[in-house]
Amino acid sequence: MQVQHRTDLQLETEREVRTKIYQEMEHPYLSRWMQAPVLESLQLILATAMARATSLSVAERDAIVATLMLIYHGLAVHDEIEEYSAREDERYRQLGVLAGVFYSSKYYRLLADAGRVDLVGTFAQAIQAINEAKAELERDKLDFTMTPGRWMELQETIHGALLHTLRRTFVGGLAHWEDIVTHLVRATILSKAWQQAPKLPVTRTLANLTLWQQASGEERKWWKQLVAGKVQDHNKLVSLHVKYGTSSTLFQQAEDEIGTVEHAVLLADTPELLEELRVVFDQLTEVQPIARRLGEEA
Repeated sequence: MQVQHRTDLQLETEREVRTKIYQEMEHPYLSRWMQAPVLESLQLILATAMARATSLSVAERDAIVATLMLIYHGLAVHDEIEEYSAREDERYRQLGVLAGVFYSSKYYRLLADAGRVDLVGTFAQAIQAINEAKAELERDKLDFTMTPGRWMELQETIHGALLHTLRRTFVGGLAHWEDIVTHLVRATILSKAWQQAPKLPVTRTLANLTLWQQASGEERKWWKQLVAGKVQDHNKLVSLHVKYGTSSTLFQQAEDEIGTVEHAVLLADTPELLEELRVVFDQLTEVQPIARRLGEEA
């Protein structure tokens, strides 16, 4: 299939959407203290592509994409509250909370202005699912009996619920879009997971959960002591990850998901989307797995 490059009009439209989103994020007082977030490329590219595949007007498409991005980043800001709380000035934490609420609340007006009040409840259901998934992940963060599969399900909800809401509402009848969204979200999660270096104190990352599933009885005993803070042996932690090849395993899983996405995009006959995603694919696989850098055999 011949790749069709995006037209100047499409590029201009994307710039206009980005500008609209940043304008909605702008607040004189908040901007003095906090930088607007860098727009998450996966969410923006997929939301824009799905909106483009509909018969909606340009105004409706722009409003719906902006709505999704504002909700996503509004919820993401709340995840950074701990970082803001570490700063001496208490206002950072307070403004972090307010920024999240400010971004998310904009979606009511955007949908109303676009004449799509019917979507308020639909997006609200996705927000509820995301918050429930985050709550489960926060519950007993030192419990490593959660399976890697369950961890992935929760992360897929956090990063994919809004996109799947858009998909079901507007392109649910178009073949292959479910595969595109599902597997690209998975690839992104896996890519971030294998690039996380083992560190102390241990946290419930996908690599650590994968290691726990494979570890021997003696290694699990040592792991429990590590979690309890009774031992502090970073070298042994790294050596266990190397032993079980967790980084390479996650890297291969990410590559497999990318392959599935490429196939689905080709079947969906959306060459422009494939061109846009090439940049995302390169970003997801541009760094060698950590364990390989430590000497693990490929």
